[in-house]
Amino acid sequence: MAEEQMQVDFTRIVNELANRLRILESKQSLLSEKLLVMNQNMVEEYKRVSKDLKAFNVQMKDLEKDLANVKNIVKHLTEETGQFARQSDVKALEKYINIWDPLQFVTEKEVQKLISAALKQHGATKDTNQRSARVPEERNEQ
Repeated sequence: MAEEQMQVDFTRIVNELANRLRILESKQSLLSEKLLVMNQNMVEEYKRVSKDLKAFNVQMKDLEKDLANVKNIVKHLTEETGQFARQSDVKALEKYINIWDPLQFVTEKEVQKLISAALKQHGATKDTNQRSARVPEERNEQ
């Protein structure tokens, strides 16, 4: 009986060890699957991050080009502003314009009209002067 008892205990221990081994194999299999999924996710994440990084680098290069372009434009504008008139120059021009008063200038047509009007008036005055000079002579003759 003792042998049977030992054999039963040995069988039970072997069965228990086999069960534990199956459980450990199952856990190891689950861990392997999880590790495989994690590796796949990491590869996908690496590809996504790599793609984003490339896009970011392209954007950075574009921004650098744009920044260089803006710098050139600002440099050109500062060079152009050096050619602008200073306030004192504008004040001097304003003073001369006020002295000349260009709003009082006349056009060529206006000058011709004024001359024609003056000639007509002078001609009319001349005629009246000549008539008034003749009238007394005519009166004297009568």
